[in-house]
Amino acid sequence: MRIIVRPKRGWRKVVFNIDDGTFRRIELIGHKYGFRVDEIIRILIKGEFLTKREEHDVEMLMEEIKRLERELYEIEGSWAPLKFSSFEIAKDNQNLAIQLSGLIAENKRLRRMLNKGERDYSDIEELIRYYMRM
Repeated sequence: MRIIVRPKRGWRKVVFNIDDGTFRRIELIGHKYGFRVDEIIRILIKGEFLTKREEHDVEMLMEEIKRLERELYEIEGSWAPLKFSSFEIAKDNQNLAIQLSGLIAENKRLRRMLNKGERDYSDIEELIRYYMRM
């Protein structure tokens, strides 16, 4: 591919030759990121990857990222004990559900032995299933 660059004023011109493989890569990159080929070539020739303002913006964004990371670590530090406490409580609930299930089974067996009517434990059994799934 042959590229001719002319100034807005004057009669000078500069000619660049770009091999086909490089030009195809430029087209692919342009298509991938939504740039036109002429924009990419202009940026490459002028070296306008980042302007001074954009460099300053990038520095500000990097500082903001570092500040947010510090804040994230502080939040994680206070959240970790809460997560562990909730895990302990969930395990305690599971243990209590197992004990309650055993007591219900014993109560049913004793009611049968004493020839008393059966009771409906469906609500409690649903709670037991809920806590056993945790």
